[in-house]
Amino acid sequence: MGKTSDSRWCGSAFRTTALFLILAGLIAGCTATRPLTPRAAPAVLPSAAELEAALAARRDAVRSVRALARLRYHDSEQSVTSREAIVVARPDRVRVEVLSVFGTVFLLVADDGQMTAYARNENTVYRGQASSQNLQRYVHLGVPVDELVDIVLSTPPPGDGRAQVSFDEAAGAIRLRRFVEDGARTVWFSDATLPVATEEAGADGAAHWRATFAEYEDHGGVPVATRIEINLPAWSQSMEIDLQDVEVNPTLDHSAFAFQAPSGSKVVELRPLAD
Repeated sequence: MGKTSDSRWCGSAFRTTALFLILAGLIAGCTATRPLTPRAAPAVLPSAAELEAALAARRDAVRSVRALARLRYHDSEQSVTSREAIVVARPDRVRVEVLSVFGTVFLLVADDGQMTAYARNENTVYRGQASSQNLQRYVHLGVPVDELVDIVLSTPPPGDGRAQVSFDEAAGAIRLRRFVEDGARTVWFSDATLPVATEEAGADGAAHWRATFAEYEDHGGVPVATRIEINLPAWSQSMEIDLQDVEVNPTLDHSAFAFQAPSGSKVVELRPLAD
């Protein structure tokens, strides 16, 4: 098995495949997020504590998902549609396989802070830390894996910091905004207190990323969003994920998030770039 290490590597085939493959290309701007359906304001708004409790209950109920996914990726230079098999599990485990009529053409797994990707057409394995730095620099995925998992599971985490509840007339949704030291984290809810959107913004108010959740399906009394849109304005990229054949909380072990490099493949170690 050949091995190499190149901190400057930015292979176009891997980068392009990963961009339209990974949920996480948390992306935005060039395609507008589908607007939320306008609703009238409820007579009485829920309290911040009630909304935080609803989020905590969802996280307890939805711990992992296995599904087929149709993914549409768009940026200023390209639009790509692909078909994947995905598995995500709390806290930071991800498996994504890009499928074709010839089988798996690309595989990415992340678990316990490490990531491995295999590009079959290059016969090359890429591995390293599943850090925001590596994900952004090598696959334009600038969010922690645990946040990506939360987005795919449609389970924004409860938070701390000063909370404010209001009704967003433009979105037609109940809004819970938490003000934290480095900015604000916001979740929008339906009348049934299901998350319909979430956003993380910096201290300047600019959104780092935004995700919307729609077309909820009931799985044993647990509603799960089957259409997810992700936007990252700084990169002018957007992604839509449609989930099918969804399994909620399937039995999983760590082998689902492991990958053995094929004999004879080249291995590239992903190193952080010097500032």
